[in-house]
Amino acid sequence: MLLRLKGIGKRAMRTKRLLAFVAVGLLLSFGVAQAAHVAGIDPSTVPVGFLATHNSIDHVPVNALARAVKPNGTEVSIQHIRLGANAATGWHTHPGPVIVTVVAGSFIFEEASRKKCKQVTYVAGEGFVDEGFGHVHRGVAGDSGAELYAVFVLPPGSENHLIPAPAPSQCTP
Repeated sequence: MLLRLKGIGKRAMRTKRLLAFVAVGLLLSFGVAQAAHVAGIDPSTVPVGFLATHNSIDHVPVNALARAVKPNGTEVSIQHIRLGANAATGWHTHPGPVIVTVVAGSFIFEEASRKKCKQVTYVAGEGFVDEGFGHVHRGVAGDSGAELYAVFVLPPGSENHLIPAPAPSQCTP
């Protein structure tokens, strides 16, 4: 990744903040890349078969999925995420919905809801859909860590699949 910094100003400060966030994310073992066109894994290295089966998702916001699909289609990315014990992602949002299924361990989804900070724990075999489009949240792995598969359904031309965001006021001490 090549970055060119021209002068000192708002753009340079934004770049420095982005680089700091990337460093923190890597330190927390959060495998989400910050670039729009992240390198994919060679499909020949992935075993053939289902990566997850019959996981339960109670609520699927169809409107969010429809909003991500444009007349010229949509962009889909699938990511395997592994978080160490009690590791937290940073607060963030996505430019479209994300279908998440927990395949090992447990994962706490934290968000602001009705003037409170809401936490829902999902265990292996369960999942959820994050609506994206500015919905700020974070995740925290359980005591034994967490492994997830995330399917990002994004509007065409989305620059990033993850957008760092400040914690909601309801979720700050």
